[in-house]
Amino acid sequence: MQQRIEFIDLAKGICIILVVLLHIVPSANIPELRFIRIPLYFILSGLFFKDYGSFRNFLKKKVNNILIPFLFFYVVSYLIYYIIRLFVPNLYIANASGILDVFTQRNLFNGPLWFLLCLFWTNAYFCIISLIFNKERYRAIIVLIIGVLGAILLERNVFLPMYLDVAMRALPIFYIGFILKHTPILYPNAYDRYNLLFAVILFAITGLMFLYTHPSVPFESTTWEGGILGYIISTAGVLSLFMICKMIKHIPYVSYFGRYSIIVLCTHHLIYRPILLCLSNLLTNYVLVTWCTFGMTLVVTYYLIPLCIKYIPYVTAQKNIFQLKSILSSTYKCNFLGADNKQ
Repeated sequence: MQQRIEFIDLAKGICIILVVLLHIVPSANIPELRFIRIPLYFILSGLFFKDYGSFRNFLKKKVNNILIPFLFFYVVSYLIYYIIRLFVPNLYIANASGILDVFTQRNLFNGPLWFLLCLFWTNAYFCIISLIFNKERYRAIIVLIIGVLGAILLERNVFLPMYLDVAMRALPIFYIGFILKHTPILYPNAYDRYNLLFAVILFAITGLMFLYTHPSVPFESTTWEGGILGYIISTAGVLSLFMICKMIKHIPYVSYFGRYSIIVLCTHHLIYRPILLCLSNLLTNYVLVTWCTFGMTLVVTYYLIPLCIKYIPYVTAQKNIFQLKSILSSTYKCNFLGADNKQ
């Protein structure tokens, strides 16, 4: 019987709530938090990456858990976009021009969906690297080369569709997660007694480096300010969060959001926008409007999650459309965004 890793759900819950918060409440946009919320998911994806046996098995797994949710919510989002355009043509809709946006620009109508596509390509890059190269040092070299190429594309303003270039910049921190597979971080171990000390030290390192360098998040920004320091700060911040969550293990509601974070990710933009629009017409204090919108969005999402699990499990990574060979069922399982997070 496989059991969930409770502290991973808690860490995911904290980060997905931060994602929602920073999308809705501008006054809560603390720069340091950006180095934890998205990097955590790339590190987790690398941490739970496994030998799929073949690229075909890899595709089945990632199509189930990433591409199908992306395609479903992408199409639904743009159907909503066109309905709004049809009935409320004068309503301003930022960052969107049509269903081909994913091929032509960085911005999407349902903005957070960029992450799913980027994450799929990051996994695909590393799967191909792992199938070609058996030795770890060769994998590390190729990952570094791809990361540097991604940085060069960024510096020269070269755009690749479907976030292929962003995935190149995210690959090194994904690989850091993969390296962590060889440590006891996921399991109870003798070093856990020092988790609080380690967390404080890593938070201090993160804060000091950020204070003196002000780098950008390597795969979330359109600049390369700070360069490799962005990876170091992100890794230190995520590890410190892991250690704190390992001590706490579980917080009701927060861990629940973490367990079903893919549903939160894909739906919160569609939920909060109409709430924000309505409250903006009722209240004059915009800070109050945004915080009320944030709270209401979490409440609506909390009650939406079980409906998604019950009625659309195949498009929210709760059930597989494509079945996998048994080689995958015997290994460590985690869908860092969805329901699987077991050992």
